[in-house]
Amino acid sequence: MLPGVPSTSCGFSGLLLLSRYIFTNQTGLMKQVISALAFLLLFAATGRAQVTIDSTYTYKAINKSLSFAQLTFGGDILGTSGGHSTLNGVERSFGPGFQPRITIGGLHFWGHVDFYVSFPLGITAQSQPKFADKLKNIEGVETGMKIYPVAIRPGRISPYVGISFQPYQLQYRMTGFEGDKGPATYNRFITPVQAGLTYATKKLLFTAGVRYNWRNNFSYFESPVQKAAIQLKPIGFSLAVLGYIDTDKGMGSARSVRQLNIMHYILDKHKRLDSWYWGIGPSSALQLSKSSFLKSKYPYLAEESFNSFLIPDLSFGRYFSKADLNVGVSARSMFFKADAFDTRLRFQRHTIGLEVYKFLFNYHGFVPFVGPMLSIEYLRMDENGTKAAESTKPAAGIVFGWDIRVTKTGTSLLRTNLRYAPGLHLETSDGNRVMFDHLEFNFIQYVTFIGRRKLYRQYSKK
Repeated sequence: MLPGVPSTSCGFSGLLLLSRYIFTNQTGLMKQVISALAFLLLFAATGRAQVTIDSTYTYKAINKSLSFAQLTFGGDILGTSGGHSTLNGVERSFGPGFQPRITIGGLHFWGHVDFYVSFPLGITAQSQPKFADKLKNIEGVETGMKIYPVAIRPGRISPYVGISFQPYQLQYRMTGFEGDKGPATYNRFITPVQAGLTYATKKLLFTAGVRYNWRNNFSYFESPVQKAAIQLKPIGFSLAVLGYIDTDKGMGSARSVRQLNIMHYILDKHKRLDSWYWGIGPSSALQLSKSSFLKSKYPYLAEESFNSFLIPDLSFGRYFSKADLNVGVSARSMFFKADAFDTRLRFQRHTIGLEVYKFLFNYHGFVPFVGPMLSIEYLRMDENGTKAAESTKPAAGIVFGWDIRVTKTGTSLLRTNLRYAPGLHLETSDGNRVMFDHLEFNFIQYVTFIGRRKLYRQYSKK
């Protein structure tokens, strides 16, 4: 037990001494009555101390919460099936491709749901088609969910169904292509549906799945004025090996639960349940609508999506325990580009925002939140090396997500943030718009509560 914290042993020892004194100085019935009263006082005193310190968290509740989620980390191989391009009645095929990826995620709801993000390593094994000397047919950072009707357990094969969203990119350079900035790039969001099987050991998950991409037809600019019809084969597959761990496993013993209650008492005593915090983690920005400026002036760039990945997401704020809400600021910087033929465009977005969000409930350590966001945005576009438009303007939006927070006594936690500022745009001199209405997805942010670790250390040294 941490020194300096009230203990039931103090009341117990004092009342034992009182009982012994009474017993040795009284006789007969009076001795029995007073001894019984002393015992009741002892029971009441120890009971009150137990309520004060040991009733905030219970062994049963903590253990159920600890089994709610596990962290997953590993790798997978994504396979795409290729497709064909048709121009002036001539059909040209391109073959399948394979992408290795790193996957980070979390099993939730006691093994029934897997939330994950897969990051391509930038390596693609792909055969080059005969009609082009360069081909990129790739899928970007994937954010998805798999649902397991039969929960994942060691020694069990569990089927799943799922869905994900991610940017898709196609680019090829025709043999004999001429252009300073390279060929056009086609971008779009796809939402493949999935099905497969996962086998679990005590430490690893082995998964094999198939994917169906239903958004598989579009047009591609082979030149500034010529468009080819593209049809992708919709079926793909994935193979994954992931490790999974319970990062809070050590909190599940009876001794650890007692320590959690003592830590809660310490924070309450020093008025530190309310706490300053800071957070950092990688984020991504996914554009949700197309820009009228590009459709008007550069139609061969109009289908590009200006997405950015691995953006540092910084936050600082104050957590209020009684209201269970955060008030804080967040900051991010994003850079985007689009090149094709003789055109080069560069875009910037720098944002700092004030966020107020309320935690809705705590479902065994899964704590969702939602609230408003007000920000100051700096937006800029450079056109062929020259500044074409810029603006500093306010924006309003929404922030939502969830914490993985078993108790309020932790020195740190993991947070997922999503942000959206609808309609955010930059106006150009011709009256058109360049859209910056991104869905920002910060899958894992490490959050630490300032001063808590130092406070606990002070008690452990006494």
